[in-house]
Amino acid sequence: MKLNAARRWIGPGVGILLVAYLLWRMPWAEALRTLGQVRLSWWLPALALGTLGVWLRALRLHWVLGSPQPLFGIWRSVALGYLAGLVVPAGGGELVKLRTLMKARGLDLLHAGSAVTLDRLFDLAGLALGLALLGGLQELPGPVGTLLRSMGFLLLFIGLFLVLFLFRGKAYVTRLSRSLAHHPWLAQKMGRLGAVLDEAEHLRGSRTWIRLLLLQLFITAFEVLTATIALRALPFTVPLPPWTGLQVLMFSAIGFALPLLPGAAGSLQVACILALRPFGVPIPQALAFSLLAHLGHLLVIVGHGGLALLLQPEARGPAKAGLS
Repeated sequence: MKLNAARRWIGPGVGILLVAYLLWRMPWAEALRTLGQVRLSWWLPALALGTLGVWLRALRLHWVLGSPQPLFGIWRSVALGYLAGLVVPAGGGELVKLRTLMKARGLDLLHAGSAVTLDRLFDLAGLALGLALLGGLQELPGPVGTLLRSMGFLLLFIGLFLVLFLFRGKAYVTRLSRSLAHHPWLAQKMGRLGAVLDEAEHLRGSRTWIRLLLLQLFITAFEVLTATIALRALPFTVPLPPWTGLQVLMFSAIGFALPLLPGAAGSLQVACILALRPFGVPIPQALAFSLLAHLGHLLVIVGHGGLALLLQPEARGPAKAGLS
């Protein structure tokens, strides 16, 4: 018990140390002066695009579920999950999204969890694609470059495994379930996993996969555009290459994925600084951009989450066990 409690505190503990280091070592006065020069004509459009991005992610989960029901319930689950992530570290927002989705669609934990996991894997696919593009556009530096390239290969392997499991996993699960006939509890679990694969039949259609992959490509390009516009909101003293928005987005995605403090406090600042420093951006300006990006993220998430709390969930019929 004590060991488990200690493990739960590792992430927040590292996050607290990281924030303490940032508070102590970063040039806050210069960063605040840079923030005073923000160009609202660029920042506000980036904010509007970020707001639309939440709806795009809700649409992706809607397509993964293959549900004929309205998008509202899924958007509400996504919005409340993001909102909870601002106050609950270590992926707590995903648990809130999962629970809300189960209520909105009448799904059990296994079916809702498989849909949310698959949806998140599309984010990992976007991250792997972005890292591969960065590797082709520039030579990623030293140990950081080695780490990012390794992560890209790992994400690609996970994605390929997922595709093979969806297409070929049913036969494997059936054989395993038969071999576990003398263990009723394990056989029942295997049977439920097979039911998930059966009810995700719509995902095995080539058109569905093409549609989902095209949507993920659009989401990644859309978010790169948003980051590029946001970068124009500050007067950087050095010229930036055209792919700076892609690098900022990929590093920020890794920062958000780290299970440290709520709202990615600290990790997002480090991610933005690491993304911009190779282009010669001074630390005060990189820190200022990270604060501006963090503020925009908070406004978008609080706006969606607050609206989701105000609106009543849609009425649903009898609970269903499937994804479609």
